[in-house]
Amino acid sequence: MINHSNGKKAHNDPQMIKVGRIRYNSWATEVLTSADIYVSETELVHITKRHQKELGTIGMNSIDFVRFIASNYNEIRQGSGNSVWLVVRRNKTSNFAAIELENIDRRRKIYIVRSASPVNSKQLENRKLLCANVR
Repeated sequence: MINHSNGKKAHNDPQMIKVGRIRYNSWATEVLTSADIYVSETELVHITKRHQKELGTIGMNSIDFVRFIASNYNEIRQGSGNSVWLVVRRNKTSNFAAIELENIDRRRKIYIVRSASPVNSKQLENRKLLCANVR
């Protein structure tokens, strides 16, 4: 198991945790296949170590942060290679949260979180907007 507060693993088995889903017939299926989203314990440790200060500021641990983005994203942007970014964009602010997903096996229909971080608008400007949920 993982201790999300300090980012240390208790064992070496790579556990995968379901954190969300690209829902069938949602606006996101314009560009993505409907599939579950998983994150590894190893990635959660990495997110905790790299972004502990920012996560502490917003009162979340790494798993809560990833789940929040997987549930509340309102933009999808092109990542590098076969990856995409799910982005939580807030109106009239320059700071966003994003997770990078990769569909590693289309037959199994799962996405794996490759990265998650708070990002600023400059980091996203160079990423092509694939679709957005404009309300």
